[in-house]
Amino acid sequence: MKKQERQKAIRVKLVTDKKVYVSELAKELSVTTRTIRNDLNELSQNTLFSLFHGGAQLNNTPDESLFEQSFTNTILNGFKSHKEITTISTRTKQNNYIDESIYILGSFNIDIVSETSTFPQIGQTIRASATHFYAGGKGTNQAVAAAKINNNVHLTVKLGTDEFSKKAKRYLTNTEISSFSFFENEMSSTGIAMVWVSGATGDNMISIDLGANETFTQEDILLDIDTIRNCKVFLTQLENNFPITRFAVMQAKLGKSLVVLNPAPYVSEIKEILHLIDIITPNKIEAEALSGINIVDIYSAKNAAKSIHIQGAKCVIITLGSDGCLIFDGKTYTHIPAYKSAVVDTSGAGDAFTGALAACIANGKGLINAAQYASAFASLKVERKGASNMPSNSLVYHRMQ
Repeated sequence: MKKQERQKAIRVKLVTDKKVYVSELAKELSVTTRTIRNDLNELSQNTLFSLFHGGAQLNNTPDESLFEQSFTNTILNGFKSHKEITTISTRTKQNNYIDESIYILGSFNIDIVSETSTFPQIGQTIRASATHFYAGGKGTNQAVAAAKINNNVHLTVKLGTDEFSKKAKRYLTNTEISSFSFFENEMSSTGIAMVWVSGATGDNMISIDLGANETFTQEDILLDIDTIRNCKVFLTQLENNFPITRFAVMQAKLGKSLVVLNPAPYVSEIKEILHLIDIITPNKIEAEALSGINIVDIYSAKNAAKSIHIQGAKCVIITLGSDGCLIFDGKTYTHIPAYKSAVVDTSGAGDAFTGALAACIANGKGLINAAQYASAFASLKVERKGASNMPSNSLVYHRMQ
């Protein structure tokens, strides 16, 4: 077994078992205890693991409460302010593996989630039953979902240099995402999303201050150019500045990547790059905006999917919530009904679907099977609070059976 494969196996075992022992690893991986000690020494150089005599353990994994703990201080102290813009790139390769299966150009947001009995009307003040702070951002959510299914997921995000940036890095490096490119902008805050969740239905309303997510540059993308062009699946959304999203998609198409786009939050400029998209995953509202067709049933959804395909997208998958999803590959329509679920929070449902879909395709599944799995995955996501709180593979397989 090569060094990079061995260290990846050790990392997976650490994440799963929380603690590993040198003697057991040496026997399991058929190497000497000295080799294992060297591997553990290298792995412990990041903040994810720490050594003890005879082994290593996973450091305390920060849960979502770390955002809550820092929130008040951050608001009181304000975000950092500087006269000049500085961009900092930190590339973290936790598995030293160069050719990721999935490259995700995405976003990171702090989700401030208020649970209410209903949504407020204009001018109305209502009580929230609870308020929580979660890690979020469409790119982050999709990467967390994909990493539940595929072991080689690379996430690229841009953060501010505020307190939330440190929390973001710490949170992300404790997920199952295998590697990262962290960029920073000192003039912008880390992105923040305000989310209202209805306790009665689980439906949500969201507003986003994209902050540093909108400050990507071509130089940032060029630092990752080899990975972008060589990945199996390139996945992105629209929470970054569109010119750079377009530039990154073009770079992916110059390589061997299959390009997947989740067109949210919708911008009209998306039509400029539809001809570069292999798979697009709009929800009902985004599909209506792209097609100009009001979707009221499966028949009208088919017309919308056909319109989007004619505009350039090779394959269209419209997610329809409780009505499942509709796939059109240019020849055949396939409707996949939704799995029944006890809905708690619908935020992140589309991200769960798209991330799982991309991972299944990277793993070699056919489009229909990938969409069926993604539908089951998303049905389990909505039973959990927090947009990036994703289910395990075992739960998905159980639901599909």
